[in-house]
Amino acid sequence: MVRRAAIVALCGFTAFALFDLYLAELLFTRASYAHLLAYRAAGILVLGAWVVWSGGERSARALHASIPIAFSLSCAMIALLSSELGGFASDYVYGLAFYYGGTAAIVPSPWRRTLRYLVPAHVVFFAVLALASKAQWSDHAEVMELSVGFMITIALLAFSAVSGHLLWASRRQLYEARRLGRYRLTTPLGEGGMNEVWLARDSQLRREVALKLLRDAPGIDDDRWVRFEREAQVASTLASPHTIKIFDYGATDDGVAYIAMEHLRGLDLDAIVDGWGPLDVRRAAHFVKQACHSLAEAHERGLVHRDVKPGNLFALSSAGSEDFLKVLDFGVVRELGVPAADVTREGKMVGTPAFMAPEQFVGGDITPAADVYALGATLYYLLTASVPFQVEGDAKLWRAHSTQPVVPPSLRRGQPVPVALEAVVARCLAKNPVDRYPDCAALARALDEVTEVEPWTNADAHQFWTEARIHPSPARHGTPSSVRTAVERARAG
Repeated sequence: MVRRAAIVALCGFTAFALFDLYLAELLFTRASYAHLLAYRAAGILVLGAWVVWSGGERSARALHASIPIAFSLSCAMIALLSSELGGFASDYVYGLAFYYGGTAAIVPSPWRRTLRYLVPAHVVFFAVLALASKAQWSDHAEVMELSVGFMITIALLAFSAVSGHLLWASRRQLYEARRLGRYRLTTPLGEGGMNEVWLARDSQLRREVALKLLRDAPGIDDDRWVRFEREAQVASTLASPHTIKIFDYGATDDGVAYIAMEHLRGLDLDAIVDGWGPLDVRRAAHFVKQACHSLAEAHERGLVHRDVKPGNLFALSSAGSEDFLKVLDFGVVRELGVPAADVTREGKMVGTPAFMAPEQFVGGDITPAADVYALGATLYYLLTASVPFQVEGDAKLWRAHSTQPVVPPSLRRGQPVPVALEAVVARCLAKNPVDRYPDCAALARALDEVTEVEPWTNADAHQFWTEARIHPSPARHGTPSSVRTAVERARAG
């Protein structure tokens, strides 16, 4: 706001140069054009220097301290202009109203701060005008004119302090209203049809969190609320470092449910493939092994994720944690032995069709093998930048997943893929659940046995993210949103 005020003041001060000439030509023919131009140029120089200076890396204290200095110096130039254009009776005396009203509107502040901004400028203006027009002190009418101008501008200054304080207070109320309990919302990070995700500040623990919001939270019997609450309850019980951490969840009295989770910096795997194309085979295996770590714990506890896909696997970009993977969104998790209606309406298809196991389309018996299938489809996507079956429509996708053979990743990729790794993908994508790995722990062991795939190292990950920050626009599919501040995307649900 301070810089905005500087720019507005500079533009206004420059524009009034023409008014100087107009007054000199029309009313004050004895005014010196050289003096007018010199005073106006000096004021422009002061404000221009302030604009440049305020555009640098300055502390808030330094910026606020600079305002009365810049105002006072530019008002001194206005006082000198006034001495040429009418002296004590100059119309420019009332030009101070632009400073006062503009400050209240552009930099609304508590009244004490506004007075700190404006009182020095007010005093400097009348002091310089009194000295520059000292010949007029002998004229009683001129002195009275000055006293009237002084009192009116004092009233304007007081009005600006009050109005600026009221505007500041109203903005502060709006700012404080953006709170959910102990969380203060700061920056929107994403949104979907049902949810929003905000960067928020936890005022108690003094840390940043990603706050996922469910607007217009329905009753406790509604699918959306059940799914939202389920995500918080399940994820918060899982201890794997590869599962997103849930800190808190709840709902406000005005119908907003929220989940406070760790704030992640990086990109989901969907965005990485979209931006950079098929992954290095080593990197693809590296990500899937980490996902197996999270899902294996869930499977051990009798939980099936049911929506494993690249968009729910998130790679961190933070220094020292590059390519550390987090599994997101346990909103449609299924607890084995609990009726499906406990999580969502019975018979309703849940998941993402492009990555779903055949039995998931028809509401069949869901086991950890369904997550194995989805993770195998995700590995296929990471290797080829293509889903296993490129058809449109849920019915056609179900038939493809149920009956059609999968094109080997090496053919779709156009480059060799280790035979043992292709065999792992093929087993994951078996039509019959009994032909797949029984759970993600078994899948992780199978991946560890693929000796042809060398490890993806920390140095490899660091090199990728370093290059991604320097060149964030690869030519393949366009630019991902951000490699620095992307967080879990809100899902439409």
